[in-house]
Amino acid sequence: MNYRVILGSPTAEIEASLISKFAELGDWEILSTYRSSRDLAEASGRHAQLDVALVHEELGPLPVLDLIRDLSRSFPQLAVILVVNEVLPDTFNGAMEAGARGVLSVDASLEELGTRVTTAAEWSRTLRQHLDAASSNVPVAGRRGSIVALSGAKGGVGTTTVALHLALNAARAGRTVCLVDLDLQTGDVPTYLDVTHRRSSVDLVEGAETISGSMLADTLYVHPSGMHVLLAPHDGERAEDVSARATRLILGALRSRYEVVIVDCGSHLTEAGAMAIELADRIVLLVTPDLPAIRAALRTLEFWGRLEVRNRSDVEALLTRHNKKNEVQPDFVRKLLGIKLLDTKLPAAYRLLEEAANTGKPDRLTDEAMRKALTQLGGELGTLDTPSENDTDEKKPGETGVLGAVGDRGATLVEFAALVPMFVFTAMLGFQLILFGLGGMYASHAAAEGARQAGVTPYSITRITEEAQRRIHPPWNEDDRFQVEFNGDQVQVTIRVPSVLPGVDTPWDVSAQAAVVNERTRY
Repeated sequence: MNYRVILGSPTAEIEASLISKFAELGDWEILSTYRSSRDLAEASGRHAQLDVALVHEELGPLPVLDLIRDLSRSFPQLAVILVVNEVLPDTFNGAMEAGARGVLSVDASLEELGTRVTTAAEWSRTLRQHLDAASSNVPVAGRRGSIVALSGAKGGVGTTTVALHLALNAARAGRTVCLVDLDLQTGDVPTYLDVTHRRSSVDLVEGAETISGSMLADTLYVHPSGMHVLLAPHDGERAEDVSARATRLILGALRSRYEVVIVDCGSHLTEAGAMAIELADRIVLLVTPDLPAIRAALRTLEFWGRLEVRNRSDVEALLTRHNKKNEVQPDFVRKLLGIKLLDTKLPAAYRLLEEAANTGKPDRLTDEAMRKALTQLGGELGTLDTPSENDTDEKKPGETGVLGAVGDRGATLVEFAALVPMFVFTAMLGFQLILFGLGGMYASHAAAEGARQAGVTPYSITRITEEAQRRIHPPWNEDDRFQVEFNGDQVQVTIRVPSVLPGVDTPWDVSAQAAVVNERTRY
């Protein structure tokens, strides 16, 4: 990676000395040298992607500290280093106050020159990325996003539609997302979005080594939803310009700026598509429930394996156009492909997608089942989940995702603890109702036995009570809760229902009556 530098030298001898040292370093490009401070200040605004300006203390006519101060105000991303004949404390302090990034002796060694200027150049590029991103609505580099690549087993399985709606749903969920159309010869994303954009991935190839925020801002299309889109070239023959190396650098730059990068690889494997499939964190192969598509998917998996692009075990399949009336069902597809089949199945709803595709307005997809399936797919692929600030690439023991298994177990425990009182209350209420029913049954049996005794024996309330109590068991027949009344024609038994709580009496009584048949006068 070459750093770009300009020199401000009052003499040819100092200029030659610095140029010879930079030539030995090898990673530096001297754009030009200037003999006056005025020319150097004007040149600083003309050179794009300028990293460092080396200014000698004797450069005139403007005092060198005033020159450094003006450069720092006009070009805050430019690293200025003051070159002096002798490094003195007062000179160093003055240069720092003026805005210089360092002070260097004209007799500095090659190692010292390389270290000091490289540090300043890295600072300049980092600041420039932040300033470019802030001014062009492109996310700032520093994060490591995930790449989800989608490829079709054959044409017409819905790869572009699924990739587009995954990106839109992620953008609506508040994630920074970029949709990349790597179907370089026949990409249809502009048609689905009804956009005309003159820039494409080809425009990033030449400067792929140093992709900046301003380059991305000029190249990407920004959808009103907040989704950014990197389109395929308008002319299909230019697809060959996007090499594997350029694709790797482009996707790396996007990954460092976006939380989610969704790549539509189409159904034909190109050099760029193969690189995207190799770099992707998750690769999804779309297939429809018919044998031609399944056989095409098998050929694709074998093709990727022969080229060592992706192992079969790392590929997931997505079934589209699913219907319970189809002859080919998910279990059969899973068995034939021999790879993981995503739980989400996209329903067969071509007519419902027709209006959104023909008008270039994805929001016109109003079918609730399809929208729900696409949202569920985003959740399954992780494009909707925002990682926490403490998440790292290597999860801590016990963690399984954004929340982690530990968090899930804690939430489950809290929910269970909240539901325990309800479960206990319901169980106690049910048991109390059972006791109430048993009380009614025992009262009926006791009344019937008491009436039988009253019919065959002299009218003795003591004998009737004893016989009635004998028919039931404690605690139902205890004296404090069991009562018998006899009026000559009927026996009435009243029982106080026990409570499920020990030591607590209930206010509920159950009664039963039975008529007395006088067996002594019947015959």
